[in-house]
This record gives sequence, C-alpha cells and structure tokens, in this order.
Amino acid sequence: MDFTRSAECEYRLSVHRNALLIAGPFVLMTGFYFLIFSGAQEGRASANAVRLSPPEPFKAPPEIKSRAPKPRLQTACETKAAWLRTRISIPVNVLIQTPYVIVGDYEVSTLEALYQKAISPTEYALNVSYFDTPPDRPITIVALSSQEHYQQVAMDLDQRKTGSYYGYFQSNDMRIVLNLSTGGGTLGHELTHALAEIDYPAMPEWFDEGLASLHEQCEFSDEQTQLIGISNWRGQLLLSALDRNQLPPLSTLVEQVRIDTRREALTYAYARYFCLYLQQKRLLSPFYRKLRTSQEYDGTGGQTLKQLLNINDLSDIDEDFRLWLTGFRQVKTPADASR
Repeated sequence: MDFTRSAECEYRLSVHRNALLIAGPFVLMTGFYFLIFSGAQEGRASANAVRLSPPEPFKAPPEIKSRAPKPRLQTACETKAAWLRTRISIPVNVLIQTPYVIVGDYEVSTLEALYQKAISPTEYALNVSYFDTPPDRPITIVALSSQEHYQQVAMDLDQRKTGSYYGYFQSNDMRIVLNLSTGGGTLGHELTHALAEIDYPAMPEWFDEGLASLHEQCEFSDEQTQLIGISNWRGQLLLSALDRNQLPPLSTLVEQVRIDTRREALTYAYARYFCLYLQQKRLLSPFYRKLRTSQEYDGTGGQTLKQLLNINDLSDIDEDFRLWLTGFRQVKTPADASR
C-alpha cells in the first residue's frame, strides 16, 4: 500500500486519573489519556483551546524492557536521520530509539520524554492486544511545536499542504508528522496505523481506520497493558444518523473495499464505534488476530465476523448494535464533565 492517512479534525485534550509530564512547551500523557476531537462536520474542523482537567496521582506504567537494536535496523535509522536533516528546512533535533527516528523542534530531552511517556507505552499496549510483528524498518515520528513549523515540514518532506490536518501517516515512507501544539491526540491514531502497516498491511480500510480512531479517546487498563476505548464525539454522528434513519446496516460498513470519501466522517465514526462494540464484548483482539490469519480468503472481514459472532448474516446483530449505541446518548466526555 502507498497512501497517506490523516487525523481529520482539531481536538481538545483532557487527561483523566494520571498526572501530566510537562516536557518543554507541550504536555505528554504519563498514563491514562483522553483525546477528544472536535468539529463534527465532514471535511471541516473547528478550533478549540487545549483544556486540561486536574491531574490525580500518577500510577506507574509497566516496566518495558529495552530491545537490543538489530545492527541493520540501527544503521537504517541513522541513515534515515541523516536524510531528514537534509530535507527539513527548520532547525531540529533528532533522537534515535530504534526502530523510531524521532525528530522535532524541541530539546533532545523533550523528545526523550515523548518516547518514554507516550510512544513506548502506547506501542507496548498495542502489541499486547494486536501486533506481533516487530518493526523491520525505521518509523519516523516528526513532532513540531507550532502550526507554522508543522505546515513547513509537511511541505519539506511531502510537498503537502496540510490544511486543517494536525497529523498524518505517510505509509510509503513509514513517517508520522504531528503538530503537538494542540496536544498529543493524533499520536495514538497514527502510531496504530504505522504498527498495523508492519503487522497486517492488507487490513481492510474500514477496520484500519476504526482501530486507529478507537485510540483517539481511550484509557489504559488497570494493569496499564491495554488501551481501552471510551466514548467520544464521533458517537453523536452515529446517533444523529440513526435518528434520521440514515445509518446504513453493518454489512455496508464491513463489506466495503474502500471508504467512500463523501461519507468519510460518518464511516470513521461507524468503524470506531463498531470496534468499541467488539472491544466491550472482548472480541476486538480475537477478531484482529483471526482476520489476519484469514486475510487470503476474507478481504473485508465479513466472514470472520460471522464466524466469531456465530451468526449467519451481519444483519443478525444490527439491532443489538443499534440498541447498544443508544446507550451513549447521555454519556458525557471528560471535557464535558469539566465544564
């Protein structure tokens, strides 16, 4: 695959239950995090200030053992770092934590904090639930401190006019570019894409986007070894479509080969909440692993879902999913609760 993925809206960041690490000019999450995107219109984004809820005592993350870098991968990371320095037109620092090449207009200590407190714990949790294939090539994460620098670097590296996007994943070069001045929300979304590209490059697009979108707003499990999705603004898109009798059957979501860009926001919401539905039934991780092994004969995931749910047709669970979805009508996001 050779395509670009983008987080399509600006967002507010609210942190629940764990303390914050103030590292340079931005805030990193040390444990639980909520990533709340705002701007529910397709193709548009509305700006919001970053708002932080009061931190509570920090619960230590799991100890993550360092990997011994493979010499070839280490060399590839060093080569990638040198190449990036020649392409980026603003002053940046580079930190190599194989397989990651972390670049940004921050101090090296801040890039180190980004790795230790956000990238590494998120990767660890994703690997527990989904990914088994270790990266065999560098993954670049470019973290910028302002919209101006973000737009400049996106143009330097990808000749990309970013518009209202606040982060994207360039799959052909395994590169994530982020504007961290608005918070760290896009990191979980795009890191999911990057690790999935290595572990399951043929993943159906609806599931790839649903799984990544699940991590826009989530929390670590009590053991801090898994990421648990919770409700976010996308649910209101689904409820609105449901109320207008415009929510398609699940088969329409699952059996599509490519996401229709004309209904992208609704499809992302549908995919995210269906992933959350499966996760709450403790079926999301089994679905991912079973579908990965069945990819040769089940390109969209429909057959695997029917086997896993023990149903003859996806319409058999439409009613149950819609009833489950209505339970989110009165659910408040952490940002709502803090107002």
